[in-house]
Amino acid sequence: MEPDELAIDFDPLHTLGFLATDWIERHCLVPGGVYEGEPLTYNGWQLFCTVNHYRVREDARVDARRLLAPFVYRRSVIVGPQKCGKSPWGAGFLLFEGVGPSLFAGFARGGEVYRCADHGCGCGWEYEYQPGEAMGTPRRKSLLGLLAFAEAQTANVYEPLQTMIHSGPLAEFVHVREGFIRLPNRGKIVPLSRAARTKLGQPLTGCLGDESGLYTSANGVLDTWQTMRRGVAGMQGRSVELTNPWDPMENSAAQQAFESQATDIFRYYRKPPADLSYANKRERHKIHLYVYADSPWVDAHGIDREAAELVETDPTQAERFFGNRLVQGLGAYLTEELLDSTARTDVVVEDGAAVAGGFDGSRSSDWTAIRLETREGHRFTPTYGPDSRPTYWNPARWGGRIPRGEVDAAVDEIMRRYKVRRFYVDPRHWETQAEAWASIYGDDVVIEWPTNQLTRMHPALVRYLEDSAEQVTTHDDDKTFRLHALAARRIAKAGDRFTIGKPSENQKIDLLMADELAHEAAADARAAGWVDVVTGPTYFRLSR
Repeated sequence: MEPDELAIDFDPLHTLGFLATDWIERHCLVPGGVYEGEPLTYNGWQLFCTVNHYRVREDARVDARRLLAPFVYRRSVIVGPQKCGKSPWGAGFLLFEGVGPSLFAGFARGGEVYRCADHGCGCGWEYEYQPGEAMGTPRRKSLLGLLAFAEAQTANVYEPLQTMIHSGPLAEFVHVREGFIRLPNRGKIVPLSRAARTKLGQPLTGCLGDESGLYTSANGVLDTWQTMRRGVAGMQGRSVELTNPWDPMENSAAQQAFESQATDIFRYYRKPPADLSYANKRERHKIHLYVYADSPWVDAHGIDREAAELVETDPTQAERFFGNRLVQGLGAYLTEELLDSTARTDVVVEDGAAVAGGFDGSRSSDWTAIRLETREGHRFTPTYGPDSRPTYWNPARWGGRIPRGEVDAAVDEIMRRYKVRRFYVDPRHWETQAEAWASIYGDDVVIEWPTNQLTRMHPALVRYLEDSAEQVTTHDDDKTFRLHALAARRIAKAGDRFTIGKPSENQKIDLLMADELAHEAAADARAAGWVDVVTGPTYFRLSR
């Protein structure tokens, strides 16, 4: 592990994280494994994530009516391989949130001490604050939810939680009951699953989602998790998600959190080096050493043997759970490895550049998008308007309909801004606009290219993959494009031919379709010699 990968980039006094780790070490014992019965000590990623989750703003103020405001992060999402210690970490987190000093209580001036005896715990533990350090205080009444994909899975965190309570000083005032854990002042920790919908209406001051990479719309757990989070938000609480790497084609809760534009989500995911192949035995061992570097309770050689057997029957599962990589399930069109290997962040496309374009449109359910490719082979999302909006339109953000006037304006600006050689348009639902664009900008530039014709689409999809693999073409780092690209599934057709489709209604691939058309347009233009043409409206001067 690189020494600075887990270095914090803020004042270490501006967090409750060190208070939390010391409190947990004093009150919680390791619930199982080779270190069973020893104090639960957070190191490596566990310490790093704790310190960041409890990071406090430099200008934080104590306000009994604004409990969430002092913290930098509203919630955290932590991704790690199987058996790296996520469950014990989650159990310690819940206990600290339940009865530990998890709320901001101001910055220390010097000499202040947190004493467990002042808060009903007879363990005798004390913590002396440094001058300027963020201080903590327990919440008077904590109501915490623990969600898992299935009822039996709640045991992943709930059983270590019970063991920690029974084996340590918390047993004096925290009691395990049938179906929940009783906290002081009628507080509680409740294990929940999708089946426990009747319990979702109760208020929660915090929640933990275990294996949130499995929470999807298809299985209904995503809705349950979002319901819990809304309840936590109403109580000014905070949440944490723990998960193995998810399938990028399922649009899970973890994936949505990682790809969200929100800046108040702390995200931790330490990916192994991309140039190591999980299919290669030696390189697979290096991957295991890397991802389990700060999990000393894991024997990498044991993981090697288990992974080797699993690779024979389900290589994607092995690589995801032990190799800590995002790997699509069977049927994926693009792999993350291929997509990431062709991403370029150092390419700037100047106005006046020679480009080809692709357009994929819809009416109201799917997105509408435009992508461009330069003559040199770099694909990107152009912008339009005075505020440089990207050229893709989600109908949900436009009252349920695609704003055709905005699309017209974007096409016009693109034609004026660049030297557009070819512009392939999937005409479905956009026949009138396609004809109008052809009449304005030239029918040798704007060309209808239906994507529902297999004899055209299959060769284009194959060329796109081959050119990407050979690095003939690269792309920008547009996160929305990446999301659409990784969602696409292969759909088998006649013989060995295929097309692509979306795995579910709520997952979209429209930016990828536009990108495919842009690459096809650019490839055809290059094959024809790519002679630049003048695009844009033609004006005639009338003589008097």
